[in-house]
Amino acid sequence: MSEELANTVYLGGIPEDVTVEQIKHLFITFGEIKSVDLPIDSETLKNRGFAFIEYEDIEDAEAAIDNYDEGELFGKIVKVKPAKPYKPKSFYTKPVWHSEDWQRKNNEEYTYKERVRREKQKKRDEEERKKEEEKAKKYQKKQQ
Repeated sequence: MSEELANTVYLGGIPEDVTVEQIKHLFITFGEIKSVDLPIDSETLKNRGFAFIEYEDIEDAEAAIDNYDEGELFGKIVKVKPAKPYKPKSFYTKPVWHSEDWQRKNNEEYTYKERVRREKQKKRDEEERKKEEEKAKKYQKKQQ
């Protein structure tokens, strides 16, 4: 666990009507609480079913995990685990081809492929033109 979150626990599965004060009241038995973060759903204005409790000491956080994990909170079984660092999901709001790097790379690749294609076509056209000229010469010889 990272050093910065060593004294923070994740409390999951809590009823949506639980308040910060209730969490503090229940979890202060394990040690001095520095803060409680209870995320609220913006639509329902109720908690999102989890909280983070930051203790003053690492030992207090460990005691909360050891004693309250799989415990009951207002009729619901809750999980108390070490908090993990937040990892934002990476997603793009624009298609990949809007990236300048992608365009540059693919334009160069396209330009190269197009140049090769044109050169091959030019060779084929030249060979076909020569064949037509030879046919025309043969035809002229026959006519004489």
